[in-house]
Amino acid sequence: MGTKGGKPLSTLEKRQKRLAKKEEAKKPAKEERKIVIPSAETIDQNLISKVLDEINSSGYATTFTLSQKLGVKYSLAKKILRELAKRGNINIVVKNRRIILATKK
Repeated sequence: MGTKGGKPLSTLEKRQKRLAKKEEAKKPAKEERKIVIPSAETIDQNLISKVLDEINSSGYATTFTLSQKLGVKYSLAKKILRELAKRGNINIVVKNRRIILATKK
């Protein structure tokens, strides 16, 4: 007839378990996450030319209209518009957190 929980752990074993838990908790904090920012090389030149054609034909473009007409993600449409503005191909009229309105130059 033994006890329900079995033999109690010694203080040394308890201390070793606490130290092991502290070391495990420190490991993820030391790992650094790498943020990958796509540059202009990853954006397809064919897609950029389609965006320029769209802006020239309609006179303006928003991130939403580009994502719908070209079938790309909203974030990719924003990146393309920012890249074209940096190159000087388009003018950005309105820019806030959600929308970018661009016109032809």
